Formats: sequence, structure tokens, C-alpha cells
Amino acid sequence: MPHHKSIHVKLTNLRKHLVSLLQSSSELDAGGLSTSNTVMERLGALSDINPQANKANPLPDLLAQIQQTNTTLPEHCQHLVNSVAALADDLPWYQRPVTNNPSFMAGHVNAQIIGPKGLEVRHDLIVGVTLMRPDLDYPDHQHEPEEIYLVLSEGRWRQNNGHWHTPGLGGLVYNPSDVMHGMKSISTPLIALWCLPLDKPFTSFSPAAAKPS
Repeated sequence: MPHHKSIHVKLTNLRKHLVSLLQSSSELDAGGLSTSNTVMERLGALSDINPQANKANPLPDLLAQIQQTNTTLPEHCQHLVNSVAALADDLPWYQRPVTNNPSFMAGHVNAQIIGPKGLEVRHDLIVGVTLMRPDLDYPDHQHEPEEIYLVLSEGRWRQNNGHWHTPGLGGLVYNPSDVMHGMKSISTPLIALWCLPLDKPFTSFSPAAAKPS
């Protein structure tokens, strides 16, 4: 199968499992349900693939560790982890620069799967993935687009310096527009997908808050 066609097949598979998980959730409030419905609607359209988008994952062992424990996850989480792993070599991996936080810089990696800088180039939607080593905080940050996180491993989330909570495997987290939010891994690596519908050009995230290492 030609590589370009193979990518389309893998992206279609990821969409199927992503929509399935979004549809299965009953835990979102009205704002979260509206955002989730917008994400699902926009996932119905395919866009152009950028076969030159890939940038090597600086932490390939992290995804390998997550895959080793994948069989212990609920089936719907397994499918999404496998979908990300199937696309891993084609994704544009990057690490967010944060000053005075070397442990975060060394222990996390992100990729846009779908989006303005993604493997599938879109300007109305971002679907991305974050991987983190154990016992690591993703610094608080904010952005204008609303966001849905799909939780595929154990981890904790919070908003506006509130209490940390554990969504659970396959749980969803809704972040309203411009709310300050963060997440943290616990004793195992973290993997989560994030979906942001875009209604105007994306101006990137606000600088993450720096923390001493």
C-alpha cells in the first residue's frame, strides 16, 4: 500500500475510535457536550496530508512503555493508544520550551495529529497527543479555544489552581475558553489526546508557567 494511502487508513481508524469514545461519555456539562459535538462534526471531513510533517520523537521509549501496558487498559483506550502508535513515525513531535524547568523539558513530548501544524493539515480543528514520563507536572497554561482531553492513562487534572482530580481511564476533561489548566502524571507514564475546535487562526498557547525543577 502506498505510504500516503496508508496514512489515510490510519487516520480514519483513529477518527473511528476517537468519535466512539466521545460518544460514550455522559460526564460532560453543556459546554463540554457542545464542544465534543463540534469536534465530532469536524472529524467527519478529511483534509490534505503533509507527508513531510514528521519530526522524530525524542522520547521513543516512552510510547513503547505505554504500549507494553496497553493490554491492561479498557478496550476503547487500547484502540486509541494503538492508533497513535501506528501513526507515531509520521507525526511532527515537539517539546514545549519552558524556562527553568529541565525535568519537564526532558520528560514530555507532544504532536499535532490533525491541525495547522499536523500530519493532516486543518485550520478548523486540532487533535494532538501528549506523552509524559512518571511523576511529572505539565505546567499550567491557557488558550482561547475550548478543549476536550481524552484520558488514556492514569493521571490528574485541574483548573485555576483548584483541586487535582483523576478522570479515570477513558474519561473526558473539558477546559472552557481561556481557563488556566494543567495535568500531571503519577507513577506511570501518561498519554492523553486533546481536541480543540478552531473558529479563527490559532495563535498558540500562552507561555507555560515556569517552575523550579
